[in-house]
Amino acid sequence: MKPLIVKLGGSVITDKRRPFTVRRATLTRLARELAAAKGPLVVVHGGGSFGHPVASKYRIAEGYKNKGQLMGLSLTHRAMERLNAHVIEALQKAGLPAIAVQPSACAVVSGGRIQSMELAPIKKLLGLGLVPVLYGDAVPDLRSGMSILSGDQIVAYLARELNAFRVILGVDVDGVYTANPKKDKRAKLVRKITPVDKELTSLDVAGVKDVTGGMRSKVKELISLAMHGVEAEIVNATKPGVIRKAIQGKRGLGTVIVRR
Repeated sequence: MKPLIVKLGGSVITDKRRPFTVRRATLTRLARELAAAKGPLVVVHGGGSFGHPVASKYRIAEGYKNKGQLMGLSLTHRAMERLNAHVIEALQKAGLPAIAVQPSACAVVSGGRIQSMELAPIKKLLGLGLVPVLYGDAVPDLRSGMSILSGDQIVAYLARELNAFRVILGVDVDGVYTANPKKDKRAKLVRKITPVDKELTSLDVAGVKDVTGGMRSKVKELISLAMHGVEAEIVNATKPGVIRKAIQGKRGLGTVIVRR
């Protein structure tokens, strides 16, 4: 069976205003909603208030500049491991046999982009009925020395290579807007995006900026995915029941990104 891939945004499962703070109640609820999945499931999560502040402090996304960044890469990865442990625990308590997969140990990255990824273990985990859980990570980079591999890029790569039937991205707003909806009351929700749309540069979303590019990067990753025939939808995971409905097959909950 083709897997379903669900991304839990860092702004949803953590409080970005407070370093290293998990939204425990939200994470517990989302884990229970994810338990509604009937087939193979892959979960990916963002960094939120764990990975982003550390990565930003040490400027990991800019590549290797000085020896001090080595500790920064180590600390960023450790922060993501800590957040991942919270996610794994919540999923296990909800009855899902979740198991962590470390991106920096299985992905070959160059210039910030995945060149290849060892997928045999992930495929076997899925075949056994386990739930692989990956996350945005600080990684060694063949070209720049080090970089940040976003969860969104991981989602798109896995969806293509594993032939996913659908991708769901859970964020902290109702989808993609024409402007920042938390600052501009005139912002309109974009219900559908296709590769032929030319206004992608104007799309924005509220929230603290992070080292992976925010909503615009999400849209670009999903546009490339749509061109491979994989449908994706960006929905509001802060609203109870939305992720569950999306998992159960309901469309039109947020912004759908499709080939045409």
